[in-house]
Amino acid sequence: MNEEGFTSFLCPSCRIEIEASLDMCGTSTECPACGAKITVPKPEPTNEIVRHGIGDEPNNRSQAMKSRTIRIELADL
Repeated sequence: MNEEGFTSFLCPSCRIEIEASLDMCGTSTECPACGAKITVPKPEPTNEIVRHGIGDEPNNRSQAMKSRTIRIELADL
């Protein structure tokens, strides 16, 4: 899913993919899946959703994570 105004990244603790609006970048919150403290990363300039923390994972793992994205919003804080 490619939506303007959102960034996507992996929780460093549980590795679930999280999607947040760009206005949340730089803010700290809890992972909605495991409760670990996370900071929403600032995206790099691009036309696509930024996926922080994926690193060297195989593409099939990246594709599998897309179906597990959890979106967080400012109201969730």
